[in-house]
Amino acid sequence: MKGHAQLFASDALLPDGWARNVLLQWDAQGQLTQVARDTQGPAGVPLAAGPVLPGMPNLHSHAFQRAIGGLTEYRGQAQDSFWSWRTLMYRFALRIAPEQLEAIALGLYVEMLEAGYTHVCEFHYLHHDTDGRPYADDATLSLALLRAAQQAGIGITLLPVLYQSSGFGATPPSEGQRRFIRSTDSMLRLLAQLKPLCDGQPGGARLGLAPHSLRGRPPHALGG
Repeated sequence: MKGHAQLFASDALLPDGWARNVLLQWDAQGQLTQVARDTQGPAGVPLAAGPVLPGMPNLHSHAFQRAIGGLTEYRGQAQDSFWSWRTLMYRFALRIAPEQLEAIALGLYVEMLEAGYTHVCEFHYLHHDTDGRPYADDATLSLALLRAAQQAGIGITLLPVLYQSSGFGATPPSEGQRRFIRSTDSMLRLLAQLKPLCDGQPGGARLGLAPHSLRGRPPHALGG
C-alpha cells in the first residue's frame, strides 16, 4: 500500500503472546496500521531476520548526565560515594548550554534506539540558565529535549521535575541546585506552555510531572 511499509515475521511477540507468520504494516509516522497473523508474506515484502519483539521503553532518563559518563566511575578518595558523584554532576550541570543539552540528548536517544528502546521517559530538572534565572522562553531547555527526541525518532514522555529544597524540612537549595528550582506556580505555568507543544509534535509527545522526593519537595508543594 502506498505510503506504508511492511515486514513479514515468522515469529512475533504480540500483546496476547507469540504468534506465527505475522504481517506488520505501518505508516510514515511509524504507527502500526495492520498486524495480521497466520498469513503469507506478499511477494517483495522483507522477511525479519529473527523473532520480532515490541520496542522497550526507557523509564528513567536524565539525558544531560550521559555526558559525564566515565568521569565518575572510579574511586578518587576513600570517602567517595553517591554524594561525591552528585557534587561533580552539579558542577557539570551548571555549565550546559541549551544547544549542548540538545546535542547530548540527541546522541543519547540515538543510542537508545540502537539498543532497542523506542520510547524514553525523560526526567527533566535542568530548567534555568547557569545563574538560576528563567530563560526569556521559560521552556527553552524542555524544547531542546523535545527537538532531540523528534530528530532521533524516539517517542518521549517529558517529565519536568518539581525540585524545591536540598533536604528534609524544606532546607534551602544549594548553589549547585540553582538551575533546578521551581515554585509550584512556576511549574504549572511551564506545563500549560508545554502541553500544546507536546500535542502538536509530529508523532506526538507525552507530558507529565515528576515531583521529587520528600527530600527535594516538601508535601505542601502539591497542595490544591
